[in-house]
Amino acid sequence: MISVTVENNIDASKLNTTQSIPIGPSSVPLLSWKNSSAEELNGIKKWITDFLCNPHPSLGRSGDVCPHTKEAINKDSIFFTVENSFHLDKESEMKRIANQIELFKELKTANAESYKVIINVYPYINSAEYFKIESIQNELKPIFVESSLMIGQFYPGCKEKGLWNDNFFPLDSPIALLAIRNMAITDIAFLMSNNTFVKKYLDVFGEKGEKFLNKIIEHKKDMLLR
Repeated sequence: MISVTVENNIDASKLNTTQSIPIGPSSVPLLSWKNSSAEELNGIKKWITDFLCNPHPSLGRSGDVCPHTKEAINKDSIFFTVENSFHLDKESEMKRIANQIELFKELKTANAESYKVIINVYPYINSAEYFKIESIQNELKPIFVESSLMIGQFYPGCKEKGLWNDNFFPLDSPIALLAIRNMAITDIAFLMSNNTFVKKYLDVFGEKGEKFLNKIIEHKKDMLLR
């Protein structure tokens, strides 16, 4: 059982590049988009603005790859942690990331709760460590979903398929990441393989979620017939 402890009522507007917030066995700086000047974040911020904030010909729909990211940047509701290790201790990292469930809930943003994201960045690990990112995401996913949150794994070569095109891989990022955000109605694509996840999704989104689920099922059927 992973224990979770965190300080209450964290005001995101008061965060800066030197402030540390306990989110696991030790204190780690939590950096907002506007206050994150760390050199290690330059590459991932560029990928976010160049890739996630723009359309892509293989996306399978109109609009940006991630339709909420531009607004999240404008509202300064994206927060980063930077893990400086070259080799991850999986168990310690799982505890730190699990602790972010409560951190995420207590982190207050001004009129931007639905756009709030915590991105854990691993700029120094190499491809031999990517399986740990995948494993941490997979093992922690149930407790995040139960809390109506999503945890996403990103790394170079990630083969997680897009919602509208099985040949589009939006989680293929230049730097390894673990991202945490509120569950969105489009997340059913990442939840359909588990009945417990689907039930939670329907509990969160109700009739709208059921309609979107049926839409995705029909889309998948159409893809199989092509």
